[in-house]
Amino acid sequence: MPSRAPQPPLDRWFSSERAMGLAASILIGLVTVTTWATAWSDWYSYQTLKRYGDDPDRLGEADLISGSLGIVAALALLAAAVVFIVWLWRVRWNAEMFCRGEHRFTRGWVLGSWICPVVNLWYPKQVVDDIVAASDPRTDPYTENLREIPGTRLVWAWWLTWVAGLVSGNIVQRGVLAGSTQLGDLRTNVVLSSISALATTAAAVLAVILIERLDELQTQRPWVPWWALDQTQSRHQPPAR
Repeated sequence: MPSRAPQPPLDRWFSSERAMGLAASILIGLVTVTTWATAWSDWYSYQTLKRYGDDPDRLGEADLISGSLGIVAALALLAAAVVFIVWLWRVRWNAEMFCRGEHRFTRGWVLGSWICPVVNLWYPKQVVDDIVAASDPRTDPYTENLREIPGTRLVWAWWLTWVAGLVSGNIVQRGVLAGSTQLGDLRTNVVLSSISALATTAAAVLAVILIERLDELQTQRPWVPWWALDQTQSRHQPPAR
């Protein structure tokens, strides 16, 4: 016996999220710039300590630059995160109307997956996987379980680079190197900060491509809710990825 279809989200209709996706892409680009600025400030702090280790004014100036850029980077990341999650929430609404398939997580996890410790290393990817699967025109609108559809290489690449940047960034910001005044530790700090910037840049580029790809999928798919379709005309084989 087929499982009962989830309650259709009747309180809204399909909507184009191109403008919200563009805003998220711009802010993601800004985060990339601030990430590199932070990496530069780490290099500047290292060079300042190496050349002017006995000059408190020089060291104070380097600390001020580093702290100021850190605040700007944090604000940029917060703004990008808010807009990206709002965009993700909205495309999830569309996805739920395109396909009856059960998502792995309830809608609240579109936000919760990012802020819950530990699980935020893989839950957001699974949220995006299900949205992409439900939005793909090749997916049968009566597919019952989206987890059976393999994830795309684009989502995998985006997520792996994001986690790499997140982990290396946290080591730089919160690890034993944070606030260190030892020259060797600051040199290591520069290396880790540069790795974080490289990974974050790759993740940012892939995130922008992902946003464009999801907009393309949801634009190509007819804006007809799955419960209004003739089930006899649906395809029963999940698409290959």
